[in-house]
Amino acid sequence: MELVRRSPGFARLWAAAAASQFGDWLSFVALGALALDGGGGPLALVVVLAAHALPGAVVAPLAGALVDRYDRRRVLVAVELTMAGLTAAMALAAATGALATLPLLLLARSGLGAAVPAAETAAVRRLVDPDDLPAANAALAATWSAAYVLGMAAGGAAAMLGPTLALALDAGTFAVAAWLHGGLPPLPVTRAPVPLTTAVAAVPSDTAAAMTTAWRDRPLLAALLGKSPAGLASGAGWIGLNLIAASAQPFGPAALSLGILQAVRGVGTGVGPWLAGRYLAGGGDPGRAQRVALATLLAALAALAVARSPVALIAVALVWGAGTGTNWTLAHAALQRHASDRTIGRLAAMDELLVSAAMVAGAAVAAAVAEQVGVGAAAAAAVGLGGLGLVAARAVVAAAPEMTPAR
Repeated sequence: MELVRRSPGFARLWAAAAASQFGDWLSFVALGALALDGGGGPLALVVVLAAHALPGAVVAPLAGALVDRYDRRRVLVAVELTMAGLTAAMALAAATGALATLPLLLLARSGLGAAVPAAETAAVRRLVDPDDLPAANAALAATWSAAYVLGMAAGGAAAMLGPTLALALDAGTFAVAAWLHGGLPPLPVTRAPVPLTTAVAAVPSDTAAAMTTAWRDRPLLAALLGKSPAGLASGAGWIGLNLIAASAQPFGPAALSLGILQAVRGVGTGVGPWLAGRYLAGGGDPGRAQRVALATLLAALAALAVARSPVALIAVALVWGAGTGTNWTLAHAALQRHASDRTIGRLAAMDELLVSAAMVAGAAVAAAVAEQVGVGAAAAAAVGLGGLGLVAARAVVAAAPEMTPAR
């Protein structure tokens, strides 16, 4: 964490990410518990995941284009403050029993949230030296893991006291993140400023230009598609894990069991990148490390089909997290390395779109399979979908032209 001490701007970005991500995962458990308590079953879980992920995926092109048009600090502050207000409204809805409004509020919040990862990804390049980018990404990955662990565990505990508490705490974390982002230095973009209406109207052409750049650069395209296969597999695995926590209850009540298992998975997302970092520091091949990470992820999900004891489930969650975290870190670093500052916002947003859509698609397939066959079949679906995603991603990259234009 030396970089955090050396770079005050990056330190604020890092702390804001930690606060916001902690709240995200805290409320995620609470909303999942609400869905199961309502008797909706696997398909209700898909609705929760879709409400979290799909709005951001739908508006990702707009978010990425705006991040490449406007000062990234102002974008982060405005978005975090608005999300704080929407989450406070969700807490009020849960407290008053107006549950019908929760999906709409969650949809709005999730759509706005699409701008945060894109703006953060773009901001990192301006806050640290190029040589410090690997360390910055490692710090953010470790922070995500810690926020995931603490947020999931706290969410499981808070959900036992009612969802209102979890949602109120989440609203507070967005406010803290906005305050921290407000202390960042100005992060203007290189493109000429334009009115918001002009920027919105240019979204299709701006997005097409960024995607054309990726299509003509195989390493960049491979980085852009690097997380989607894991997203397909993990979306399906998430359904299986929720259902196992609800039926087997390995650590007590369903919400607490899910929180513990997701927290263990979060530990794995930190351990995996750390091990990969040691391997790469010794001259290891990043491509090989990413292939091993994906194989590890799929092996863990295959084991989920039969794991039911507390010890077995902890092992599965830990290994699953290690594979996911390593793949995410390596793919994200590759995207930052190959994309230019002029297009990084749009490509980072497109990356989020692809991963979110893949996770929801995987979850939907697994939920349908689980309804017809059983919980174990959801894990089998996860493995199959992950393998299919890998084949598809490699086919797309192979079909791209081999030239690498100047960016």
